[in-house]
Amino acid sequence: MKVCASVGAKTYTLLKKKAETAIRLGADLVELRLDYLNTFSAEKLKDVIRGIEGKCILTLRSSKEGGRFRGGEAKRTQLLYHLIDLKPAYIDIELETVKKEKKLAEVHAETTLIVSKHSFTNTPNQSTLSRWVNEVLSYGGIGKVVTTARSFEDNLRVMEVLKQAPKGSLIAFCMGESGLISRVLAPMLGSPIVYTCLKEATAPGQIELTEALRLYRVLGYEDQL
Repeated sequence: MKVCASVGAKTYTLLKKKAETAIRLGADLVELRLDYLNTFSAEKLKDVIRGIEGKCILTLRSSKEGGRFRGGEAKRTQLLYHLIDLKPAYIDIELETVKKEKKLAEVHAETTLIVSKHSFTNTPNQSTLSRWVNEVLSYGGIGKVVTTARSFEDNLRVMEVLKQAPKGSLIAFCMGESGLISRVLAPMLGSPIVYTCLKEATAPGQIELTEALRLYRVLGYEDQL
């Protein structure tokens, strides 16, 4: 299990500062939410990730799946290819994007592809969840299925598909206050990465990094932190 701090900022200077803070506080990984940036500069991004390439998840989230990228899909796709060439440890690309642009799945050997599917409205039924899981896992990297919990039962459905997936192959949890339990229990069911935040959350229901680290130590995960 790796604990990841998800950070976003409008400027590269602040993004770098947040990434360094997350690593200093004990995060194994840092997700850089590049869709928060006002502009894109490959050179400035190289400076941000220099020295922490092996601890980065690069994400340029589409507006359809909760992101803040303001350009069109053609521009975002072009930028995703640039991100792949930076050879980060991980790159997170939406399932729908990879289905339309299949070459995006051809990442470098140094990079693990995370293919993600999000629902910001609800948690679908078990058959739909299972279909999503099969799709995100079909690209050979790590799959990620994230839904929104409206009830306790929503957590159970998501945790069920996580338990059934090969250990370490799937990240799955529910967002929102009602989904907190799925975030806490996900690593016990095989999720390879747990997402946290610094002070400002980048998704509903995220736990602060320092609190998450303390929580998993209390739960007996010292050897995995």
